[in-house]
Amino acid sequence: MFWACAYDGATGCLVDVIEGRGADDMDQWFKQFGLDERKHVAYFCSDMYDIYLNAAKKWCQFACIGVDRFHVAKIGVECIDDARRRLQKGASNGADIKRRHRKLAANRGKRRREHKGEPWVDLEKKTICNILAICDSKHSHLRQAYLVLQLYYIWQDHPWTDRQECEKALNNWIMKASGLAIPEMRRFAKTVAKYQQYLVTATISHINTARAESTNDKIKELKRESRGFGTFDETRRRLLLAFGAPDAVEGATAYERRKKARVSAYASKPSKRSKKKH
Repeated sequence: MFWACAYDGATGCLVDVIEGRGADDMDQWFKQFGLDERKHVAYFCSDMYDIYLNAAKKWCQFACIGVDRFHVAKIGVECIDDARRRLQKGASNGADIKRRHRKLAANRGKRRREHKGEPWVDLEKKTICNILAICDSKHSHLRQAYLVLQLYYIWQDHPWTDRQECEKALNNWIMKASGLAIPEMRRFAKTVAKYQQYLVTATISHINTARAESTNDKIKELKRESRGFGTFDETRRRLLLAFGAPDAVEGATAYERRKKARVSAYASKPSKRSKKKH
């Protein structure tokens, strides 16, 4: 049984834990919120799970829906590993290519800081070509795969402000990756093309699931330390107590809490008739 966790992107607090992650589970959870509350959702960001994205389009029509770039890049790395296992013939040379690829990824941010006043994108491309071009022809396809992935990293790290330019650059990358003779990279390009709209939205809006992923790791650690949980209700209350708002201990949803607060505030407000008597 898989659970779905909803987080507040501004504070990082755990909003609720949903028992299940199917379409019916998402619909049932979103139904408890009124239209006025759902209108206030400005951004919605998740991983590449289609049920989450479809539920956001259905229930949060006014929100900017994005896909976290971390999950897209993770699929790209997995495709590279598949290509390496299939194409790598000599262990030494293939391992050397992998080490160089990791070195490029680790030093990318450092090079950006060192060359603030220069066109760092062109410098990055030149660095990639100089380092990876020393490989022999036996690993040419693998070298192409690493180059294409690095070009995607360049697009991902660029501080885009114009949506049309961002989409145009990503389309160019998709065409390059789709034209390679490497099925793994063509598969990655197909995945990027499928979620292109959400990916560009997340890049332009600067939204991500970093806080959610961090709390997910903490939940897994708590589960291991507790040697498992009991029922779902007990688990939900415990997680809300540990990672949610302080008033979420009883397991009530945020909508019910706000509703009770409005009712109590209205009841405590003095009426006009009582003011006239005084």
